[in-house]
Amino acid sequence: MSLDDRKKLILQAIVEDYINSAEPVGSRSISKKPELNLSAATIRNEMGDLEEMGLLAQPHTSAGRVPTTGGYRLYVDSLMERYEMTASEIENMKQLTSMKKRELEKIVRDVAAAFSGITGLPVIGMLPASEAGVVKNIKVVKVDDYTAMLIVSDKSGIIKNRLLKLNRDISEEFANELSRILNNNLSGLTISEINISNMMEIQSAIGHNFEILSTVIELVHEAVSEIDSKQVFVDGLSGILDFPEYSNVDKVKELFEVLEDKENLIRIIMEANPTNCTKVLIGDEIPISELKNNSIVLAPYKASEKLVGLLGVIGPARMDYSKIISILEFFTAQLSNALAKDFGARQILLGDGMKGDN
Repeated sequence: MSLDDRKKLILQAIVEDYINSAEPVGSRSISKKPELNLSAATIRNEMGDLEEMGLLAQPHTSAGRVPTTGGYRLYVDSLMERYEMTASEIENMKQLTSMKKRELEKIVRDVAAAFSGITGLPVIGMLPASEAGVVKNIKVVKVDDYTAMLIVSDKSGIIKNRLLKLNRDISEEFANELSRILNNNLSGLTISEINISNMMEIQSAIGHNFEILSTVIELVHEAVSEIDSKQVFVDGLSGILDFPEYSNVDKVKELFEVLEDKENLIRIIMEANPTNCTKVLIGDEIPISELKNNSIVLAPYKASEKLVGLLGVIGPARMDYSKIISILEFFTAQLSNALAKDFGARQILLGDGMKGDN
């Protein structure tokens, strides 16, 4: 049985009606669409054919039809019309994604929160991961009499910073000398290559037992480890409670538990592999069985050629794919442009609220 143009138009109309109503779609409601100009009887026959083809399903006798995973997939791949954002929407989103000198993690999380607020759906985000977690530069900066800042940058240019609370004052000269010694002994090493031998060499170079040395080494390990790891998060989970598909408390609890497990998120991301373009996973295409009644849309953004992160949404299979994809791609494009400009001008901070320049 072939899928002719009339069947495609009817399928498109059913998917879009179901997206808007969350109710099975009947032939009578479709027959009222002037662009089809078809009788209810003709539409019923075509709906029967679409059901035989596995593109529609009938929840129970005498009910209308709902799209299957195959129906949604055909809609997304071939039938969906591109959502055109209004000038007002574009301007509002540009303001939401505008960024000054902020930390990369905060920038991405703020954009994710804004995107979740607009769509009403939970947002999956992944911060860019560095190439190899190789230490490039370490700097100790005196902040005040009893506080110093440790700044660690990796090979990609991302930096992590931490405050050190001291029991004694240090001079700016000593902070500079400690920075020089740390770089001489640790620059170019990966996290796995930093060991007790390095610490002893640093201790020997300093020339006396300085109390913050072990803390400095510990923070170097922590900073490089954080930079090197894939940082995945979910924002706006509570938004799904507004959708009728999530009225069952037990199912919602299960969904929350699945999405709060980072291993599940990483598995989804690896399966979709959205490194170059937007990817849509529908129903059974999602590699987590508990999510088979949902859909996930993921799109990449770039901080540089070698630093790629992503944003995406998870929601009911009847989500408004056209609008979601358009808005998501707008957000990731804006984010990429802003980060690319910012990355070329300075190092991106992944720290905890303190800003510093290397």
